[in-house]
Amino acid sequence: MLTTATQAAGDLLRDGYARITLRDGGERLLHQVLGESRQFFGRPVGEKERYAAADFNFGYRPLGREFSVSAERPDLNDCFTLWHDRHDLIPNAAEIPELTEALLAWRAYLSAIVADTVGEVAAQLGGHKAPLFEAASYLQLNNYAVADSDRDLLQDKHEDGHLVTVIHTTAPGLELWLNGEACPMETATDEVLLMPGSVFADLTGGRIPALYHQVRNLHMTNRTALMYFVNPALAEPIYAWTTEPDTTPMDLREKIRSNPSMFGLPDVPAL
Repeated sequence: MLTTATQAAGDLLRDGYARITLRDGGERLLHQVLGESRQFFGRPVGEKERYAAADFNFGYRPLGREFSVSAERPDLNDCFTLWHDRHDLIPNAAEIPELTEALLAWRAYLSAIVADTVGEVAAQLGGHKAPLFEAASYLQLNNYAVADSDRDLLQDKHEDGHLVTVIHTTAPGLELWLNGEACPMETATDEVLLMPGSVFADLTGGRIPALYHQVRNLHMTNRTALMYFVNPALAEPIYAWTTEPDTTPMDLREKIRSNPSMFGLPDVPAL
C-alpha cells in the first residue's frame, strides 16, 4: 500500500483530509458490513437493545445517547460499536456472528491503511513512527432513520477527538468545514475518507489540524455511515512529534482517554 499511503499522506498535509480508493477486496468487505448493518438496524428497537452494554460503550447505542456539541441536541442516529476485536464485550454477541465477523474483517483491512498512512506522515515530519492504535480504536455504524425531524443538522459541527476517522457514507449529508465553509462530501462505493482529529493536531504540532464536519438533514431514509475511530494505544506515554524548544513534552494519554466525554460517552477503555 506504499503508493496509496504516500498519496494519502500528501493529501492530509496539503488538503487536511484524504480520499482513499479501496483495493485488494476492500470494496467487498465494505459492502458485507453494510449488508449486515441493514439486517441489524431493521430489527425492532427492543430487540437491538439486547446487544447494548450497560454503559452503551460496546455494541448497540440507542438514539439520544451521543451528541456532537450539546446533550440538548443529541445526534439523530442510533449506532453499533465494536472496540478492537472484543466482540466478547457486546452482550449476546454470539447471536449476531455475521455482523461482528464482517466488522472484524473490515477493521483488519482499515488498520493496514491507517498504519501505512499515519506512518508515512510521521516519517515525512522528521522520521517519526506511527503509534500503535488497534487496542484503543473502534468501528461504529451510524443508522440515520429520523428523516422527518425538522432539525437542519443530524449531527452538529464537531471534530471527533481522535487521531483519525476513516469514514464511508451511503448517502449525501456529510459536510466538511474547509476554508471556513461547509462543503458537501460524498464517498463513492469503493472509497473512504480519512479525516484527522485533534489528537493528530497535537501529534503534529498543528501541522495537520483537526477537521470539523457535520451531517445535514436531507430528509433521507436508510442513510448509513461506517467509521473507524482511531486512537493511539494508551499503554505507553504519547508525546507530540514536534515541540517548542526548551519545553517539557506533555504526555497526551489523559487527553486521549477522556476525549469521548465531550460527546457524552465513557472514557477510552483499557483493552
